[in-house]
Amino acid sequence: GLFDGLSSLEVLALHNNRLSALPDGLFDGLWSLQQLGLDHNHISALPAGLFSGLSNLQELWLEHNSLSALPAGLFDGLSHLQKVGLDYNHLSALPAGLFDGLSHLQKVGLDYNHLSALPAGL
Repeated sequence: GLFDGLSSLEVLALHNNRLSALPDGLFDGLWSLQQLGLDHNHISALPAGLFSGLSNLQELWLEHNSLSALPAGLFDGLSHLQKVGLDYNHLSALPAGLFDGLSHLQKVGLDYNHLSALPAGL
């Protein structure tokens, strides 16, 4: 894949581009990645397993995209995740259990979306 051989990469900044889709497996092999910036793009959907394998990820920035829904289990296995930015998207609902198992989570940004309700236990 695109990032093959970059297992020591800690920061990947893809801000302010025109990305509209991210293929499943794009981030495979980036075990050391701690910060991933995908904000200010045109991303409208995320594959369910896109971030699996990024077990050291601490910060994930997805603000200012066109996300209208998030797949259940999107953050599964991201046990070190501390900050998630989802502000300025088109989210109208969140899947139940989206943040389950994220014991280090300190900040979740959901400002400026279209949320009308939150799932129980969020």
